[in-house]
Amino acid sequence: MPTFTDFSNRIAALRPAMLKFARMQLRDESLSEDLVQDALSAAINKQEQYRAGAELGTWVMSILKNKIIDYYRGRKEMVSLDDSDQAARIDAQYQACFDENGHWQKESGPEVWQPNPTEAHLERQDFFKVLEKCLGNLPENTARIFYLKEVMGMEVEEICLDFGITPNNCYAILHRARNGLRQCLQKNWYGTDKGET
Repeated sequence: MPTFTDFSNRIAALRPAMLKFARMQLRDESLSEDLVQDALSAAINKQEQYRAGAELGTWVMSILKNKIIDYYRGRKEMVSLDDSDQAARIDAQYQACFDENGHWQKESGPEVWQPNPTEAHLERQDFFKVLEKCLGNLPENTARIFYLKEVMGMEVEEICLDFGITPNNCYAILHRARNGLRQCLQKNWYGTDKGET
């Protein structure tokens, strides 16, 4: 088992990645700082629970994820799709991708992307930067619910309880999030203006 100081230093080195993760999810600088600090303190105080063979970053990030989930559970806020102009815009843009028979419009269909294998690592890093920006362009609650479901792995039933929404509402939000991300990635990653949002 590493010394307390070594363990604390290794955990403190994870802080920038944790802040980035929290900011993307919470969209609130002060709240992100608070929850990251809580997660760091919890990790340091639970050093005896850490198994040396496990990935330290994964263990600490799971603590942060739980802090964020607990925060949302404590809020119990209602999410309304009807109040979001952005949600309506995403729906309209999505519908415009199809013709009257429900087939992809030629200019709107998904494009094939095949990176050069020698560039795969850099491409992947750039892709995640663009994905992060695209998530930031979604309506706030849409991005949060998408993140809780797809990144944090929460079940729809849990999300519905935490946000006070119905499963149908949740699935509609997830559908809009996926469409918004697809459109943003199509334009900013797969399209000709790659990397700009």
